[in-house]
Amino acid sequence: MNYKNINIISKSVQTYIPIILISIYAFFINWISANKGVMVIDTFSFFDSSFSIFKNKLPVRDFWAFTGIFVDYAQALFFLILGKSWSSYVIHACLFNILISLVFYYFLQQIELNKLYSFFYTISFATLCYPVSGTPFAYLHSFILSLASIFLICIALKKNNPIIWFIIPLVCFLAFFSMQTPSTYIILIVIFFSLYFLSKKNYLKSFSYFLYGGVFSLTILFLYLFLTKTPFENLLYQYFLFPLSLGSERILSDPSAYVSLKDQISFKRLILDFKFIHIFLFPIIFFTIKQFYTKNQNKLNIYNLIIILSTFAFLFNQLVTANQVYIFSLIPVLASLLHCNLKKEKFNKYLNVFIILLICFVTTKYHLRYNVDRKFLDLENIDKSSAQNAEILDNKMKNLNWINPYHEPKEELLFLKNSIDHLKKDKRKKTLITHYHFISTVLEEDLNIWNRWYLFTNDTHPTETHKYFPFYQNMVNKNIEENQVQVIYLLSQQDEILFDNIKNYFTEKCFKNTVIAENRFSSHEIIKCKK
Repeated sequence: MNYKNINIISKSVQTYIPIILISIYAFFINWISANKGVMVIDTFSFFDSSFSIFKNKLPVRDFWAFTGIFVDYAQALFFLILGKSWSSYVIHACLFNILISLVFYYFLQQIELNKLYSFFYTISFATLCYPVSGTPFAYLHSFILSLASIFLICIALKKNNPIIWFIIPLVCFLAFFSMQTPSTYIILIVIFFSLYFLSKKNYLKSFSYFLYGGVFSLTILFLYLFLTKTPFENLLYQYFLFPLSLGSERILSDPSAYVSLKDQISFKRLILDFKFIHIFLFPIIFFTIKQFYTKNQNKLNIYNLIIILSTFAFLFNQLVTANQVYIFSLIPVLASLLHCNLKKEKFNKYLNVFIILLICFVTTKYHLRYNVDRKFLDLENIDKSSAQNAEILDNKMKNLNWINPYHEPKEELLFLKNSIDHLKKDKRKKTLITHYHFISTVLEEDLNIWNRWYLFTNDTHPTETHKYFPFYQNMVNKNIEENQVQVIYLLSQQDEILFDNIKNYFTEKCFKNTVIAENRFSSHEIIKCKK
């Protein structure tokens, strides 16, 4: 073997070994985290809704889905390829963790960070990204795809590759149809910088590809509506008007809002909860201002500006939604960018050592809190040694170690097993109202779901006090009539979903109510009303 061949092999090893190692790590760190515990309302959000697609019951058209349309179809694809099981559900999230980790690694290579540092920051990123949830989650899909669009526009500005410019609008489109926020804020940032640079003479060819990507994305949307016979009115109310009403109430601190932005404005929430993000963000802001002040413009400073604005957008969205914090993976992103700025400014190299040590500390801290203790699922203070294998419910649930912050796991699984057996024996056409959104898949039966979530404070669907309630009420009654539903079952955690909360959804219907388990499981047979 001559020297030239040895050199080619050596370069190939240096190129592909890090990619393989990142992929393996990103997969298994998410796999291990995902199989540990559940938060019922979040963990199973896209399980039965994805299965329903196989029964020709589509989100937006047939049931209320104000987020996560892309997540539903992506999961349906995983069910189709890998089988309808908990494992294929987790693999979906694992592969998205791999995808964004590799895009981040490529981005770091393009901003000329050496491979060892790029590998280090990417491993940290993979640890703090999807594993905080572990299972498909609309906010994380939107966050990941939004991040991908940010990395891609930075790469596109450097390489001016028309294909990348074509892909950017498509990624933004998928981000938006995963979750409207934070993707909307990021899309505005992407459009602004894209149009600014693409208007320049040497970017004119790329500009046409960027427009093609946008047109292609819109074509997909209108073809979907046409081919599935989904009324545009359904999309308008569910994906635009209703979420806008929620957002405006929160931002304007309306008394009826689940959370108000005003209540989030505190030192703890603004500074302490995001302290490690700020530690890296503020120096980047300093370098950016310095570069603009000295008029010493370069591509790195443009990357700084894009990522600074995006970070503010992610922070704002986190405050408005008031979810568990899921954006800690921004820390290695900002740290790696600061690393590049320090290199550009020729600061003492020992500062990089400090950054590396701090990232090791932060990654370990949040890994233990979120991936091991499962804080995102409110399991941080729960003894996880009592977790039970969910395979007792069905072989499809194999690998899930069931523990829930609100019920003793062995008792809950037995309750669910008995409930599933009861539903299986009932051969009538039925609707199941629940947050245990895996039962339809386990039974392989269309249970005519109405919603992804059932909260009765106008946060997941309109209730009686909301201006869009008539539209939602019409969808519910149409669902019952078209599917010839004979009985409605309510299955929940203690006092979570009560018939009193939903009885006003129906028009001209009467029920024979039967309590199966007090405040947890009940049946409501539709009967003729007495005149």
